[in-house]
Amino acid sequence: MRKIVTILLIAFAIQGCKNSSSKMASVEDILNNPTEFLNQEIEVQGVVSQSKIDKQLFYIIGEKEFDKCGIDKCNANEQLPIRFKNELPQVGDKVEVFGQITKTEEGFIYEAKNIRHIKDISVK
Repeated sequence: MRKIVTILLIAFAIQGCKNSSSKMASVEDILNNPTEFLNQEIEVQGVVSQSKIDKQLFYIIGEKEFDKCGIDKCNANEQLPIRFKNELPQVGDKVEVFGQITKTEEGFIYEAKNIRHIKDISVK
């Protein structure tokens, strides 16, 4: 009986992994072609470059951009805006964000459903 239960649990776990519909994208890919990702569940990693608590927004840049420029005005056009209704991460945090790109009157925005802190990075 235990073997059957174990086999069923493994089968459900494998099936759950197969049904995961989110895919990984880079900040640069999303900024270059947001319509490709429109209304799809996607995962993106980046470094928080600014935060606007009053608007429930924060912005991330890709790690390559962070390594090249740090968090500065030189990457102002390389930031992905993210709306999140819970507590926002801090500037300099490296995060993994799960959500989807939506279109608004102002343009495209990433609507985050979940955020995971990867590690803190010193602000350059």
